[in-house]
Amino acid sequence: MAGTNILVNDGGAPARIMKLGNADADIDAGTFVGMSGAAVSAAILPNLPDVGAASGGYALGVLFVDATSGDPASVITGSGLQVMLKSTGTVAAGDKLGHDASGVALRTTTTDHRVMAIALAAKDSNGFTKAVLL
Repeated sequence: MAGTNILVNDGGAPARIMKLGNADADIDAGTFVGMSGAAVSAAILPNLPDVGAASGGYALGVLFVDATSGDPASVITGSGLQVMLKSTGTVAAGDKLGHDASGVALRTTTTDHRVMAIALAAKDSNGFTKAVLL
């Protein structure tokens, strides 16, 4: 993460930062996460239109700070929040964002991914994209 503030602005939206469980692996801040049993996980998220299908779990929010395997994980939940998402590929302002199977945000151009956020700016040199969560 190296100095990136993940929560940019809650804009008065109902934001919650909760410790939902312990991380099942080392996970970077700004990654979409869900639950795998009682553990917080990014690896269980399928990049399918029906997030939550039998092949994976629901994205519950975005990891607030880096999490180490076995340690508590703080997760930002809520809609309308401006956050910095760890992202991959080319992302420009206005792009619809989904996530890959590791919880990393990516540009969504087809129905292959559920839209989880809208990019407010292009991906920066640190690999983060300022976005609003849907």
